[in-house]
Amino acid sequence: MTADETRVFMKRLTEYVLANHLKRDGNSPQRGIIYEYFRPAGKGQPDQWLQGEGLDTMHDGSWFAVAMVNAYRATGDPFYKEVLTRWQLPFYLKMLNHSDELFTSERNDAPPGSERGWSGSKEWLLQGREKGFVPYWWDDGASVSLDILGRVLRKGPDHIGFPGRNELAGQPNPEGRLSGYSHGSSSHMAQDLAVMLEVTWLLFHDSANPAEKQLAGEIAEASRHLQECRTRHGAAAIPAVIAATALSNADMELWKRLGADSWDSVRKGKNHFLRATADFKPGEPAPVPGFADDVEYRYYHQIAKSGTLTDPVTWKTAFDALTEPQLYRLYSDDSPTPPGISVFDLHPYKFVDGKPADLRSERKGPNKGPRPIGSRFGPQNMICCGWAIEGLRANPGLWEKALAESGEKSLPLLDKANPQEAPGFWKTSAGVEGWLRRELGGGLRTWEAVFDQFGYIPTGLGAGSVLPGQTWDEYSDTGGYAHLIGAAAQWLYVLEGKRDWEQHHLPTAH
Repeated sequence: MTADETRVFMKRLTEYVLANHLKRDGNSPQRGIIYEYFRPAGKGQPDQWLQGEGLDTMHDGSWFAVAMVNAYRATGDPFYKEVLTRWQLPFYLKMLNHSDELFTSERNDAPPGSERGWSGSKEWLLQGREKGFVPYWWDDGASVSLDILGRVLRKGPDHIGFPGRNELAGQPNPEGRLSGYSHGSSSHMAQDLAVMLEVTWLLFHDSANPAEKQLAGEIAEASRHLQECRTRHGAAAIPAVIAATALSNADMELWKRLGADSWDSVRKGKNHFLRATADFKPGEPAPVPGFADDVEYRYYHQIAKSGTLTDPVTWKTAFDALTEPQLYRLYSDDSPTPPGISVFDLHPYKFVDGKPADLRSERKGPNKGPRPIGSRFGPQNMICCGWAIEGLRANPGLWEKALAESGEKSLPLLDKANPQEAPGFWKTSAGVEGWLRRELGGGLRTWEAVFDQFGYIPTGLGAGSVLPGQTWDEYSDTGGYAHLIGAAAQWLYVLEGKRDWEQHHLPTAH
C-alpha cells in the first residue's frame, strides 16, 4: 500500500467499528463500550452484540484504544483522538476509578458452586467493593451471552452460569440477554488495560488543552487503582501494569520494581518457535501461539522503562516477529501462506517432537478441512514486524551479531517454511527486513481483500460452528480491526523512516 492507501484503509476499518461495535446510547451506563463481537446478519436484533461470560470481552476495546493512539500519532488526524476522548476513555475510566460504586460481590445470581469455573479464584473474583476492577462483562440487556444461548439450545438454564449479578434473575430469558455484570476479571486483561493507560497518558499528559490535561490525571488515577486491584488479587508484579502506573504517577519506588531487559533475559525468554522445533521435550506437545500479546506487552513496558527501544529488546522483538508465525507455515505444507495469515486463537494446535501434530495436506476428507485462520495473531504480529524493521534499521549489524552469538539452532527450518525465499534469508538484516516488510505491507493487502470480500473482519475463517447455524466467520471481531489499524500505523512509519517509540515522546529513562 502507498501511504495514502494505508490512511484510507485505517479510516475504513475505524469507521466500521464505530458504526457497528460501538454503543452510543447516551442513557446507558455502558455508553462508549466497543463490543468484542458483532454479528452483521443480526444487526438491529437482540443478538447483534455477543459476549462470553468467561471471556475477557473488555480487552478488545483496550486494544482498539491503543490503535486510536497509534493512528493519531501516525496520521495527525484528530478523528482518532476524538474516539478516545468522546467514547472510549470515559467508559474505561468510569470503571477503573469508580468500580467500587458500580460493582459489588455481595450478590451473586449464578448457581451455587459457579466460582469453581475459575480455579485459583483470588485472581479472578471481585472482592466486595474495590477500585480498579474491570469485569469481564457489564451490560444492560443490549448484548447476549454465548454461554446462555448454548445452554438454551440444549434446553438448559437461561441465566448466567459464572459468578455475577443478573438483573434478569427470576425472569424468562430465552434470548440470553446480559443485564448486570460479571464478578470475574483477570491479570491478562489487566495487561491490556495497562497498555491502553500507558499510551493514552503519554498522548495527553503534556497537552496545553485543560480538558486533555485533566484526562491525563484521571488516567494516572486509573493506573494506580489497577495496580492496587491486581495487588489485592495476588499479582503485584505485572510489568505492564507497573510501567503504566510508575510512568503516569512518577512513582520512583515502583520504577525500581520494573527491570530493563538484558541480553541474558531476552535470550532466556519464551519463544514458541524454539520451544516447538528445537527445545522440545520428547512426546510433550508445544503450543502454537494464538496471540502476540507477550511481544506487545514487553515492547510497551520496556520502552516506558528505558525511554527507547534498547538493543536486546530490538533483537527479541525481531526474533519473535520473524520466527513465531513460521509455525503456521510449517503446518501449511501444501499451500503458500499469504502475508498476515496465521492461526485462529480459539482453535489451538500444537507441535510434537519438533513437528506439527498434523499437516494441512493430511486434513482432507469428510468433516476434516484445513485448520481455521484467525484475525488476531496474524495482524498483531504485523505490528511487531513494523517495530522490528524500525529497530533493525536503527541498529545496523545488530541482527548478524546477535545471531552469531546465539547460534542457529533450528532456524534453517525457516527455509523450509518459506520455499519461495532465497535459502538463508534469515542470516542477514536485509533478508530479515525483506521478510518482515512483506509480512507487514503485504499483510495489509491480504486483509484489505478479506474486508472487501466479507464486508467486515471475521473472527475466524473456516472456523466452524459457535452456535447451531452460526459460524465464527459470521462474527466481526474488534481485535482484528484494532491490530490492523495498529499495523497500518507501523507501515506508515516504515514508509516514512520514522520510529514508533520516538513518536510517544517518552520521558527521560529511569
